[in-house]
Amino acid sequence: MVMISNWPRISLHRILWRSLIVSTLSSMGLLSGVFPGLSGYYPELVFNASAMAQTVSNEEVTNYARSVLAAESLRQKAYGEIKLMNAGNVPEIVCTENSLNKLTSSQVRSIAVNFCNTYKQIIESNQLTISRFNDITENQIKDTELKQRIQNELLRLQTTTP
Repeated sequence: MVMISNWPRISLHRILWRSLIVSTLSSMGLLSGVFPGLSGYYPELVFNASAMAQTVSNEEVTNYARSVLAAESLRQKAYGEIKLMNAGNVPEIVCTENSLNKLTSSQVRSIAVNFCNTYKQIIESNQLTISRFNDITENQIKDTELKQRIQNELLRLQTTTP
């Protein structure tokens, strides 16, 4: 009986916790400008794309959310490795050749390059181009409806994925 009466509370707690995580990640992404990538708070992925005010289809929202979710553990792992190697300091890393070449440690640069290349593959495997991914990221900053659609899709994907 105790387990049954606690079950809805636990499920509600998980949903609220996931909502908090998604909201936090989204807010951090918005504050950093473009995400994902590998900065101190939340990553940036920039491949010199300009934002275009375009309609974002439901399929693109799903593909975008899948990309973000698929890369989050990769981002955390890379961030943690760099932090351990670099005495707790993680330089701001943007996935551009210029930014990556500025990294003084070859080990940090190697982790960052691997992260950027893998993230690019994740985005492309979800039927988005880097340019379109960045367009959607920038558009959600200005478009609260798009931002909400993305957050809803992130929540849906998290609650339906085991």
